[in-house]
Amino acid sequence: MTNNPESVGKLFEHAIELERAAQSLYSQFENKFSNYPDVALFWKKYALEEDGHAAYLERIGSEVEQSRLSSPADKGMVQKVHRCLRDAAQIKMEKIKTLEDAYQVATELENSETNAIFEFMIVNFSTDELAKSHQFLRTQLSTHIARLENDFPGQYKSKLARQQAFALK
Repeated sequence: MTNNPESVGKLFEHAIELERAAQSLYSQFENKFSNYPDVALFWKKYALEEDGHAAYLERIGSEVEQSRLSSPADKGMVQKVHRCLRDAAQIKMEKIKTLEDAYQVATELENSETNAIFEFMIVNFSTDELAKSHQFLRTQLSTHIARLENDFPGQYKSKLARQQAFALK
């Protein structure tokens, strides 16, 4: 990163890229575990939620005034989004051998700063009209995180069962 501060517009681009990276990851998990239909469906739904997050950020960004988009972004958020993008880029699908591997990666991603970045963006840049959905989005974020533990397909809730569910190559 250079000494020039990144703009709010760039922060939006990076935040959207981060949501798309999560969507791609979960879509890849869907494919790797297509031999377990209930697991594949779970990952598909997770990917669709990430797609919704990205689309929402795109909508918010499109409604922000150009002068604000070109203003300097919060340095802490810029650092967080770059760190999360680096972490996402380091995920190697060939290392995902079992459902437990995928589950651990998803848990780490969902407990990373990704959701804090998303919340920062919606709280700080939503228009008054979109601000009405803040509480819904916050609830959806916490539900999204909890779903990994609570809604994971029943027979794969235990670590042992996930370790015995092998990914396709």
